Amino acid sequence: MTKTSSEAEKALLRALIHLKEDTKKQKEKNDRKTWSEIQVPLTLKDGLDRYTKSELDNIRKRLAIANASSLKKAELLELLMTKIPEYVKYVCLQLDSERFQILMKIARKGGYIPAPKMEDNQLRHLRETGFIYCGTLYEEKVLAMPNEVIDMFLTIENDLEVHATVKRNTEWIKLTNGLLYYYGTLSSMQLVRFVEQYSKHNIDIKQFFDIIENANSYKKGFYTSGYEFSNNRVFDPEQVIKEHRMRNDLEFYPFTKQQLLTAGEYDFVEKNKSYMQMVNFLTTNFEMGQTEADSLVEECVYATRIGHGPNEVLSFLSEILEFESMDTLKALMDKLVELMNNTREWFLKGHTSMELLPNKDVLPLPLNVDKKERKVGRNEPCPCGSGKKYKKCCGR
Repeated sequence: MTKTSSEAEKALLRALIHLKEDTKKQKEKNDRKTWSEIQVPLTLKDGLDRYTKSELDNIRKRLAIANASSLKKAELLELLMTKIPEYVKYVCLQLDSERFQILMKIARKGGYIPAPKMEDNQLRHLRETGFIYCGTLYEEKVLAMPNEVIDMFLTIENDLEVHATVKRNTEWIKLTNGLLYYYGTLSSMQLVRFVEQYSKHNIDIKQFFDIIENANSYKKGFYTSGYEFSNNRVFDPEQVIKEHRMRNDLEFYPFTKQQLLTAGEYDFVEKNKSYMQMVNFLTTNFEMGQTEADSLVEECVYATRIGHGPNEVLSFLSEILEFESMDTLKALMDKLVELMNNTREWFLKGHTSMELLPNKDVLPLPLNVDKKERKVGRNEPCPCGSGKKYKKCCGR
């Protein structure tokens, strides 16, 4: 490495450190503003006064208030004070049960509750309704609701249309996330057809996509690319679609509606028998707890789903685990093969390799390990397939 390149690397490292520090300071500044002292009961004016012009514009856009983009802050604030109470039902008709219950709980509790643990984007999503304001009350973080809308929420609590729509929205959102959890990537029309099939109702396409995209801004479960919808962990949607098309004669795995609704829960991970056996093997044979082992096995599952072979997954594990003997390595490989063969794969339209075995459409699982006992030279390539010498890998 030349002196010039070394100095450039050091300068880049310093710049990255400063950027990280600046980002942290900005977040701390924003948090102080977001959670500044608040008074309850809260009026709508007092709540809106806490927001910048940009934040007020976000509320205007969320409520789809027309002909207001050119208003100055004071004018926009006055308009929102009038409009926000009128939009209570409009917003509720876009919600799922989780968000609806948060709003109803605040209304029932008289206008504020202790702030639940939320990601920044979830909090921002709720604030952009104009109904929720964050602050600190008696040294406790709270979510507060202005007096002007509390009674309207209490009235909506008995609105049958709202309850039916919230229930439907919840089903749409969970079915969408469940389908993408198991199939990886679907076209917009495939997604609509599947949701119609499982919900047994025709869908207004625009309304459907408005609902699931609104929900995705609260809890991100998928992303879009063109007309395709993908699970967050899909790296290459085009490859998933290509693999689906290569298997035109293979139907998508017929999950039950309840399986999809369960998989549609935020952060769901399917933990089948082979998954739990792998977790138990890791906690028994390596110095790690249940949480760490669970996280490691989950990564193996996703590596399988994006098309990695067993040697690639084993190479990943060898960077983290230290094998005391070849017996331990072989036992791990057996568990890994079992896990990968019983993982529902995106490329296989939600099927496992084992389920397709009779059709020979199976993920090949050749491992670079001779099943017969043999002594491996310390300078030979490690039989686990990591690409390292045995003495620097499994032979340590």
